[in-house]
Amino acid sequence: MISLQDLNSLPAPQFVAALAGVFERTSWVAERVAALRPLRSRFELHRAMCAAVEQAAADEQLALIRAHPELAAKKRLAGELTPESTREQQGAGLTACTPEEFSRLAHLNAAYAKKFGFPFVFAVRGHDRAAVIAALERRVANTLEHERGQALCEIGRIAAFRLADLVDEPLGSAIIAMADELARLSDRPDGLACSYLTPAHRATAAQLADWMLAAGLEVEVDTVGNVIGRWRDATASERTLVTGSHYDTVIDAGRFDGRLGILLPIAVVAQLRRAGVRLPYTLTIVGFAEEEGVRFKSTFLGSRTLAGRFDPAVLECRDADGMTMRQAMVAAGLDPATIPAAALDPRKLLGFVEVHIEQGPVLLNAAAPLGVVTSIAGSIRSLVSITGLAGHAGTVPMPLRRDAAAAAAEVVLAIEKRCSGTPGLVGTVGQLQIPGGAANVIPGRCELSVDIRADRDEVRDAAYASVLADSEGIAARRQVAIDWRKILDVAGVRCSPGMQQRWAESIGRVTDAVEARRLPSGAGHDAMVMAQITEMGMLFVRCGNGGISHHPAETLSAGDAELAAHAFRDFLVNLPLPP
Repeated sequence: MISLQDLNSLPAPQFVAALAGVFERTSWVAERVAALRPLRSRFELHRAMCAAVEQAAADEQLALIRAHPELAAKKRLAGELTPESTREQQGAGLTACTPEEFSRLAHLNAAYAKKFGFPFVFAVRGHDRAAVIAALERRVANTLEHERGQALCEIGRIAAFRLADLVDEPLGSAIIAMADELARLSDRPDGLACSYLTPAHRATAAQLADWMLAAGLEVEVDTVGNVIGRWRDATASERTLVTGSHYDTVIDAGRFDGRLGILLPIAVVAQLRRAGVRLPYTLTIVGFAEEEGVRFKSTFLGSRTLAGRFDPAVLECRDADGMTMRQAMVAAGLDPATIPAAALDPRKLLGFVEVHIEQGPVLLNAAAPLGVVTSIAGSIRSLVSITGLAGHAGTVPMPLRRDAAAAAAEVVLAIEKRCSGTPGLVGTVGQLQIPGGAANVIPGRCELSVDIRADRDEVRDAAYASVLADSEGIAARRQVAIDWRKILDVAGVRCSPGMQQRWAESIGRVTDAVEARRLPSGAGHDAMVMAQITEMGMLFVRCGNGGISHHPAETLSAGDAELAAHAFRDFLVNLPLPP
C-alpha cells in the first residue's frame, strides 16, 4: 500500500505509475488528476478519476472499456491478465469454472461482444460464478447505450475497490472521510436526510455494502434492508460478536449519529485483515436500516428484526404520501414475508457492542475522548392529534373558540412543566403542525409529537401519565378532542457489567486515562433492542461543538475517531471466547 500523503507528494510520473493498476491498462486517467493534488481522501481521489473518465471523449471511454478482459476467457488461462484482474477473477471463483460453466461464459461473452463491440465488464468482488453468469445473461439483453453507461459504472466500482486495496490512510481520517462521503447521499439538496427506503437510503446501503466488501467481509442485505458484513476465518468459532448501528438519519442531520458505529468497525476490520490478525470468533457488522422512525414513525425496525421482535403491524404504517411500509419494501425488492427468518440465534451470540458519538457535552466538558455507557434511558413516544373547530379569525369571539393550536400550546407547556426539575427526566415536542392552516383561520386541528424519557422507567411512566391527565383537563376546558397514539414504548436498559469492564480496560490501554469515564445515555440506541437477546455494551466518543447532535453542526475530530478505533480494535482482540 501507499499512503495518501506520499501520493500527494510524488512527482507526476511516479504518481501515475503508482496508480497504474486502478483503471485497467489506462494511464491517462491518473495523468489528468495529478494536477488536482493535494487530495484529501481516497474518495476524493476516486471522484476525481471518475470525473476524468466522464469528461473524456467517447472514443477514449470506449478504449477504456475495451481494455478490460473477458471474464474467464482464454487470455486469463494464458496468464495475460493484470495482477488486479487476476486477483478479482480468482476471488469470484472464475478460475475454477466447470467445463460447462466455461462453455456457457464463452458463449455469452461472444454474444455480448458481438452485440456491443466491447467486453462484458462487471465488478465481481463479492460475487460467485453463478452470479457473474446470471448478470451476463441479464445484461446481454440491454441496449448499447445502457451497456456503455453500465460498463463505465462498473469500471468506477472496480477502481474504488482497487484504491481501497492500494491507498493507506490514518484510521481516524479514513473514518471521517467515509462519513463525509455518505453525507453526499441525501433525500434533500440542502442538508443530510436519509429516510427508510428512499433513493438516498438505498444508495447509502449500496455504498456500505461495497465498503464491507472492500474490507474483506462477506456481505448480505437482509429482508428489511439491514446491511450485514461477516468476518469469519476458516478456524474461527461460529460464536458471534455483533456490532453496528443505524444508517438512516433524522431530517437535517449530522454525519456521525449512528453511522460512526458502522464505519469505524469496517475501517478497523480492514486494518486487522491487512495486518494478518485473526479473531477466534465470528464478527458481524450491521448497518441497521432504520432506527429514527422518520418516514413511517416506526423506530428500531432494523434491530427489532434481528432481535426477533419485529411487529408485523408496522407494515401498514403509511408515510406522508400514503404509501405503506409494506408497499415501500416490495417496491425496493424486499420480501416482508421473510422477516421472521432474519432473526439471529441468541445461542450463538457473544454479545452486541455499539460505538456511538455521545450526542451530549459530558465527555467534552470532562476533556475525555471516550466513555463507557452504563445504561440507556427508556422512552415513550406518542403522536397527538387535537381536534377543535375551525372558524373565521375575525368573526368568532375569543370565549367561543375551540382553538386546536391554543390547546396544543397548553399541552406543550404542561410537558415542559412536568418534566422540569426531576433529574434524568426530559420531555420534548419535536414536531408541531397545523394541517391546512391559514393566517385568517382559527386552527381546527393540530398535530404534535411527544417524547418523554428518563433514566428510570417508573419516573418516565409517572410523567407520561401526569401529562395525559393534564391533557384531559385541557381538552374539557377548551372543548376540543385530544387523541394520544403511542408509537414507541421502550424500557430503559443497563449495559452488561462485564461489557462495561472490558470497554474500560480497552480505554485504559489506548489512552492515558487513569479511570475510564462512565455515563448514562439519554438517547435511544439499537443496543437497547439487542440487549433483549444478548449482553450489550456501548462505547461513547466525544462530540465537538458543545456536544450538539441531530444537527448539521454535529462534529467529531479525526483524533477522537482514531482513539475510538484503537479502543475498538483492542476490545476485539482481547475479547475472551467462552468454552
